[in-house]
Amino acid sequence: MAKQRGLFTLVTGIVMGAAAAFLSTEENRNKTKKVISKAAAEAKKVKAQYDKDPEKFKKSVVAKGKKIAKKVVARAELKKNKVVKKVVKKTIKSANS
Repeated sequence: MAKQRGLFTLVTGIVMGAAAAFLSTEENRNKTKKVISKAAAEAKKVKAQYDKDPEKFKKSVVAKGKKIAKKVVARAELKKNKVVKKVVKKTIKSANS
């Protein structure tokens, strides 16, 4: 357990150091503030939608999730087909040799 804690401490230290280095310039701090503000505004908007009609919001989220899942599956199918074509091509090539 001690080794895991040590590793966690090391990783945390590295992340904190990277964050400090990134936020050391004013330009990066301003960019970070803008992103945080935008995320907070979006969160408030989403909460307002949920508070207005929770059932409609849930249906909307499920529909968006299904849409994203279909896209991911389609991309996976394309990649799978490319891999299969490469394997078939290599197999044919090695069989002919």
